Amino acid sequence: MKAENIMTPNPLTTTKGETLWAAAERMLAHHYGGLPVVDEEGRYLGVLEMDDLLPRPENIPGAPDVLALQLFDRWVDEHSIHDFEEIYKNKPVEEVMRTEVPILKPEDSLRVVLDKLIENLYRRMPVVAEDGMLLGIITRGDLLRLLMGRK
Repeated sequence: MKAENIMTPNPLTTTKGETLWAAAERMLAHHYGGLPVVDEEGRYLGVLEMDDLLPRPENIPGAPDVLALQLFDRWVDEHSIHDFEEIYKNKPVEEVMRTEVPILKPEDSLRVVLDKLIENLYRRMPVVAEDGMLLGIITRGDLLRLLMGRK
């Protein structure tokens, strides 16, 4: 079995110039935890993960044992939470997307898929043709469906 037999073809995507707001709306509407990022021709550029849109704990400077929530280099608390709507509406995907996610080739074996997706704990990995075109995406859910005989 090869990656092309497991992948979800023609996945929903976002582009590098689209706003975080538009990409987040698409993720929420379809219950997705992330989207591949492509250029105008459909060539793969990276991945936008929901984790990239949420605050994460960071050490407060000068108090290394104290954590606070931070997002886009801003501290997040109950008074500032609504300020992020404006940021989401203006910040392009390219400023936040991940480009270090490894890709799969359509001919990669199931073993390669498992090694990359499971052992590296990625939630989704793009399947990309030699010319850089995004062909599909493989998620943990795709692997679970395969193991349950539903693919």
